[in-house]
Amino acid sequence: MIRVAVVDDHPHVAIAVRALLAETPDIRLVAEARQGKDVLSLAQKEQPHVLLLDLMLEADFDALATVRNLRANFPQVKVCVLSAHIEPAYVRDLLKAGVSGYILKDDDYVSRIETIIRDLAAGQLYLSPQAYEALAQATRQEGEQQLLTEREREILRLVERGLPNPQIAQALHLSAGTVRNHLSAIYGKLGARHKHEALALAKEQGLI
Repeated sequence: MIRVAVVDDHPHVAIAVRALLAETPDIRLVAEARQGKDVLSLAQKEQPHVLLLDLMLEADFDALATVRNLRANFPQVKVCVLSAHIEPAYVRDLLKAGVSGYILKDDDYVSRIETIIRDLAAGQLYLSPQAYEALAQATRQEGEQQLLTEREREILRLVERGLPNPQIAQALHLSAGTVRNHLSAIYGKLGARHKHEALALAKEQGLI
């Protein structure tokens, strides 16, 4: 028996899931809730195999923290988030936090809910097509950000604050020569000729 729970502030989601699973004897909707504060207690009490979780429950609901808590305390629960919006970096962060699926609400997921639940319960990942594209976009952006090392970005942030090389060196506990070497590396990576151009290019590319 696959046990399913739904946490969504719109009751139609649970109603649709219950109706579609009514003829499926080995999948059962065992619990539903409408508030984020109930997620952990529901997971503890009902021990669902699959939890469908709305991202936008209340203004102060922290979905990432909730997913991390679920992953740490109830690793057997496969969390599939439901959302009306797609933010590439957020899709990536949720997957890193441990979700097993990301469904966009305007996707036609309801008609495929039985297959999706079986796949999730079996340990497979399910992403709506838009979520796949968002993940690819976030991965591309993450690769671009790795053009500069964390130290190089740190130096550029101090440049942005107007600090000269000696003060940057002092702030980072580096020698002045090391700062100059880092700046030379930054110029080469960005194709910049000086600090101000490097700063402008880094901002343009979202590197700082």
